Formats: sequence, structure tokens, C-alpha cells
Amino acid sequence: MSRGSLAARLLAAFLEDLDEQLRAMDADLLALEAHPADGERLRSLFRVAHTVKGAARAAAVPLVEEACHALEARLAEVRDGARTLDAGAFRALFSAADALRDAGSRLAAGEPLEGTAVERLAPLLRERGLDFPEEPAAAAGAAPPAEAPAPERGDGRVRVEEEKLDALLASAVQLVSARGRIAARVAEAAALRDACARAESRHRRATRAVRAALERAGAHAELAEALAADDDEMRHAAREAARLAAGAAAEARELGQVTDELTERVRGLRMRPFADACAALPRVARDVAAASGREVRLVVRGGDVQADRGVIEGLREALLHLVRNAVDHGIEPPGEREARGKPRAGTLVVSAALHRERMTVTVEDDGVGIDTAAVRAALERRGLPVPSDERELARTLFASGLSTRSEATRISGRGVGLDAVRAAVERVRGTLDVTWTTGLGTTFVLETPLVLATLRALLVRVGDHLLALPTSAVDSLVRIRPDAVRRADGRDVAVLDDVPVQVASLARILGPPLREARPAGAPLVAALLSAGGRRLAAVMDEPVGELEVAVRPLERPEGPLPHLLGAAILGTGDVALVLSPASLVEAAAGLAGGDPLAGTGADAPAPARHRVLVVDDSITTRTLEQSTLEAAGYDVAVAVDGVDAWTRLQQGGIDVVVTDVEMPRMGGIELCETIRGSQRFAALPVVLVTSLDSAEHRARGMEAGADAYVGKSSFDQQGLLEIIRQLVG
Repeated sequence: MSRGSLAARLLAAFLEDLDEQLRAMDADLLALEAHPADGERLRSLFRVAHTVKGAARAAAVPLVEEACHALEARLAEVRDGARTLDAGAFRALFSAADALRDAGSRLAAGEPLEGTAVERLAPLLRERGLDFPEEPAAAAGAAPPAEAPAPERGDGRVRVEEEKLDALLASAVQLVSARGRIAARVAEAAALRDACARAESRHRRATRAVRAALERAGAHAELAEALAADDDEMRHAAREAARLAAGAAAEARELGQVTDELTERVRGLRMRPFADACAALPRVARDVAAASGREVRLVVRGGDVQADRGVIEGLREALLHLVRNAVDHGIEPPGEREARGKPRAGTLVVSAALHRERMTVTVEDDGVGIDTAAVRAALERRGLPVPSDERELARTLFASGLSTRSEATRISGRGVGLDAVRAAVERVRGTLDVTWTTGLGTTFVLETPLVLATLRALLVRVGDHLLALPTSAVDSLVRIRPDAVRRADGRDVAVLDDVPVQVASLARILGPPLREARPAGAPLVAALLSAGGRRLAAVMDEPVGELEVAVRPLERPEGPLPHLLGAAILGTGDVALVLSPASLVEAAAGLAGGDPLAGTGADAPAPARHRVLVVDDSITTRTLEQSTLEAAGYDVAVAVDGVDAWTRLQQGGIDVVVTDVEMPRMGGIELCETIRGSQRFAALPVVLVTSLDSAEHRARGMEAGADAYVGKSSFDQQGLLEIIRQLVG
């Protein structure tokens, strides 16, 4: 093994050990701060410093080695009674932990340690002991890592790289897809068996009749023998078809059992306890409380609830923000709490529980609740609509940039905390809701699936399209009489289980190219969805069935497609788009009342048959825009770049051009300039649709002569249609 390879392996082992030791150090410091006389915790701290020092020496990281040597000397003073652990000493020890953590992060990123907090740590410990302030730790204000404690060596466990587990899960997911395809082939084999059996039966009857006729006519015996041979061949074919169908069914069952077993075991390998997502919370709560003058008691419950590693890692970020916000925004200062008859220290409870195939996580504090007046004022300052319903008003806190603080502090006030929570929860296909009681506290409820790669889904059909809804969010399937739908608060609602529920068609929520195909006056078939504390009766054409599907992400450079969790390839080869119930419920809440039977644009007159040229080098974007425009009644031609578009324009018949900006050979700006410079096409409307959405790019597009500029980050199908209607009718 080369020296470079050995050094890299030693450094990787050191970083893994450092991470494990620093988690132990945080736990020891938090326990010691609560009970400074705990000698065992102090000895554990001493062992951490000694272990990291030796590991740093082996990995040739002298700055960390020197810092840990100095830290050992200071801890020895405490152990020997020469120094007591007061608030200043704990501040220094926490700062030392943060400096070592920062060093690990920099080493992992390949950055030098010179000039960083860990280089300053050893001199400060030697010169000032445990009396220096927090400044030496550059990462002191950062949230400590929340990795799960690694299992101890020698406990019968084997460490496996996460990438290998991801690859194994991907293979298991492919098996799930293959099982579905094979199940479809089994059904085809069974159909062939039945067809052969019917053909053999008809042939046998026909043979009897023909042989009888031949015998009466005195025909040659060879003809009868030939018929008998054909009869044997047909029986043999029928038997072989039955044998093959039975074998295929048996092997499919065996494959299904193996797939289920393998998938379950892989899931088990990836499952991690909820406690892993909470590992950093005690330290975060302690640091924020100290910085904001609060006192807080953090309680974690349901730590042994298991979920997929991806879910746990996604929740970690959300919980960090929620705990910081709860301590800084929700829990009052000690004096204020005592004046209200509360204990000086606030209580913050983070808990997890299982509900069907989902995990419910709550973050609950006993603080002041949500200041709805401050939320209204913040919305008014930004010129945003102010919901009249208080729960809808509270949900606006999840919008980007909204904060009730008039001034930003080091901890909060910039309006990114709850927006980051919402984004983190959505990344793991979860939902987020909030309730509160003024003066008594606030509760955030997060619901997530237990696994991400596969899910149990209800397949539904809307027009010619197959869609999938996660069954964990489907309460039931219901039939609703059209005359039972009423208008309330500007929305279509029906009373289900004695509760009014909004009714909206999936076609209307999702927009073109979806259109429903239901006879007029027929009952509405709907999936009753629950997400984020709200319910929706999502109307479809018909349910198709329930099955487990492997979910594959849909990636586009301009960002995720709205309302979609991904796509599932079914055993038949069809693709079903997997919908996000939370996104559907939220989008439906913004719909005005209308005919719940009608898909988007179904009740509007079709526009004139103008011809639109769509220009984009992305087949996904071309197809999406083409489908949208064709569903709205336009004729659509397509081109892959500006050169192709210019050639197509020479053929005539184009009424408006919708083009991307960045394309090979000729981009959208150059195409627009070419069109404007042409006497023949100078008046041809041009719409630029691009991910380059800055003011500078918009100005450049307008200077080139574009009639409209649509940013893909805020792409809206109805908005594009409205622009084209304004340009050409």
C-alpha cells in the first residue's frame, strides 16, 4: 500500500473516531453542567481528550493533537481539585468541543487548519486555562452535528458505507419493479393457457364431427389419422401452455417472496431510530437558551421509533430549526414565566409515534403560542394577503422570508427557519401543521413516511392518465352525488362523515393536459385525502387498484415539477405519476369555487386554432409545454434549438414562438434578434421561457425584442396560456 493511500485511510479512520468521540463529549458536558460533581462524567471527558490526542497523532494532525494535550492538562486540574467547573469553565469546554468539530469538518473538506479555531485552542488553554471566552471556536454558533452514535466495536456489528446501502436499496427497488412486470407476464401466460384450452376444446369437437363425416363418406383412413394427429398436437399445446403458465405463476410467487424478504431486510439495514435525529437537540436547546436568556428543559420521547435513514436525516434539519425557534420565540424569559404563574424553565417535548405507515413527530412547547397580530402585521408589511382563518394565517409562517421579528438577531428574525422546516419536510414527502393555545404553548406536527424508495399507492385514472396516491394519506374512497356539492367560503364542499370537506377534481388541480372523462350527472368518485391537518375529496374518473410501487425521482434543471413526488413504472410498462397529497390539498385550498366535475379549461371555450412554435432543447420541457398548449386548443410545432426554429419559420404558418434561452447552435436571445431583424417576421410575437430569471436577463430579453419573459422557477401553465391569448387571441 502506498504512503498516500495509507495516510488517506488513517485520516478517514481518525475523522470517524473524532465524530464519535465528540458526540460523547457533548453528552458528558451536558450531564456535567447539570451535575458538576459527577466524577464518572469528568473521567469520561478526560478519556475523550486522551483518545482523540492519540488518534490525531496516528493520523498526523498535529494541531488537533496539541489542542487535546492542552485540554487534558486543564481537565486534570479539575480532576485533581485545582480548578472547579463554573459557568466560565463550561463555556470554555463547549467552545473547545466546537473547535475540534470545526477542525473535523475542515479536514473532511480538504481544507487546512492553519488560522482556524483549533490552532488558537492550545495556546489559549495553556495561557488562560478554562477561563477564555467563546471566541476561539469559529463554529461555536453553528449547530453541532446530529449524526447517530456509531455502534461500539466488538459488539457483533459491521460498519457499512451509506453509499453501499443506497446501491443495495436501488437494486431491491429494481426487483420490486421487475416483480410487477413479471406479474403482468404471468397474467398473459394464464390468458394464453385459457385461449389454448378453448381452442383445443373447439378443435376436438370439430375433429369428431369431421371424422364422423369422413367415415360416412368412406374417406381414406389416412385423412382420419391426420386429424387424430392434429388433435394430439392441440392437446399437447394446451397441456404445455398450462404447464408453462403454472410454472410462471409458481416462479413469480417465489420471486415475490424473495423480493419482499430482500426489500424488508434492506429496509431494516437502513432503518435508524428517531433518537438519531434528536442527537444534537440537547446541545442546541442549551446554547440558544444561554444566548437568549431562557431556561429550558428538553424531553425526547419515542426515540426507539424506526424510520428510513433518509427520513431521519431529513428530519434532523427540521427539528434543529423547530427547537431553536421554540426556545427563542416560544418560551418566555424566566421572570416573565414566573409572573404568569409558570415554572422558570420552559418545557420542550420532541416525540415520535407510528400511525399506519407513517411516523408522526411533534415538537411542543409551553410558551406563549403564536402571536397572530404580529403575523398579520408581517404579512401587511410585505403586501401579502392576510387570511381570515387563524390556522391558515399561522401556516403563512412557513412561507419564505416571513418573520414576526422587527429586527434580526444572531439566532432568528430573518424568516428562514420555518421555511427551511417546510422544505426539509417536503423533501422526505412529509406534511407540516401547527396548532397553538395563546399563552400556553405551540405544537408543530410533522408526518412522514417510514420509507422513501417504495410506497403503497392507490392507482387512479383521470382521462387517459394514470396517477398514484400514497395510501397512507388516503382515508377512504367515496362516492358523492353532484347535487350534494354545495358552495361555502368560495369553495365546493360536501358533507362527509358529518364534516364539510372541500371537493375538487384532480384534473382541475393539476391542469392541462389532464381532462376528466365522466358522463354528465354521474356520481363523483373521490379519494378522501388527509394532509397537514386538512382534508380534500380529490375527484377522479375511476380507481384502478392498490399496489406497492418503486418511486423514481423526476429531475429537471429548472426544479421539481409541482405536485409530484416522482414516477412509478408499472408492470404493464405504463408510467404513473406519484402525487403529493400535501401539495394537492394546499393547491385545492387556493381554488375558487367551480364545477368540481370539470377539468381545467373544460368549461371555457377553446381558443382559435393558432399555431405555436415551441423551441427547447429539453425533451421534457418541450413535451410539457406542447401538452399544455394542445390541451388548450392550439396547434403546436416543435424545434430543438434556434437554428431548427428558424428553418421551421421559413415554412410559414406560425403565429407565436415560445422559446428557451440557453440552447446549442442558436439560443433564444439570438433567435429573437434574428426574428426582429427579418422584414418577414418582425411582428411575430416571441415569448422567452427560461431558468435565467434575474432582472439582468429579463432586461436582455426585452432588449432583444421579446414580447414576454417567463421564468421557469415560477412557471405557471395558466400564466403562459394567458400570455399567448393576449398576444394572438
